[in-house]
Amino acid sequence: MIDAHPAGSPTGWKWHRGLPLGAEYPKDAAVEFTANYPDARELRDFQPNTLGALIASPRAREVLASLDVRGIEMLPVAIKDHSGKVIANDYAFLNPLGAQEAIDMECSRVTMGALDKSQVRGVDHLVLAPNRIDPDAKLFRCTTWMRLFLVRDDVKVAFEQAGLTGCRFFPAEGWDGLDI
Repeated sequence: MIDAHPAGSPTGWKWHRGLPLGAEYPKDAAVEFTANYPDARELRDFQPNTLGALIASPRAREVLASLDVRGIEMLPVAIKDHSGKVIANDYAFLNPLGAQEAIDMECSRVTMGALDKSQVRGVDHLVLAPNRIDPDAKLFRCTTWMRLFLVRDDVKVAFEQAGLTGCRFFPAEGWDGLDI
């Protein structure tokens, strides 16, 4: 389990804006398994973390490339174990750039953020607006919920067929936010 961005990386909130971070991202970036989860020692294709981030293995990135998924900044990162030893030097933070107006805010039942009232904080019933989603968008953020990542069904199927680990999927339409 990872619980911190690499030292010297952009401030935490910047990771949830869909903006390029490469210019601020540290060279030779590394993250370390947290002592808060001493039994979480296994590498996965999508590395579990408390950051709301996508940390992907080379295998996961190969699947994305095979599907011609575009608009994702890949920020290289090494992963260290609990003792600080590098156990993988070929992972990357995936930073989906931009966002889609994918959520039908009139039909969805959501709670908006207390500080940022333009962003969803929670959901009781999610309704999508498919006509507002670019047909070429395959893995993306939502303009009104930048911390949420959505994937098209073909991407989900490809991940499952490849046997990628560390990711779970929930049907977006009608989602009540409770499965996570």
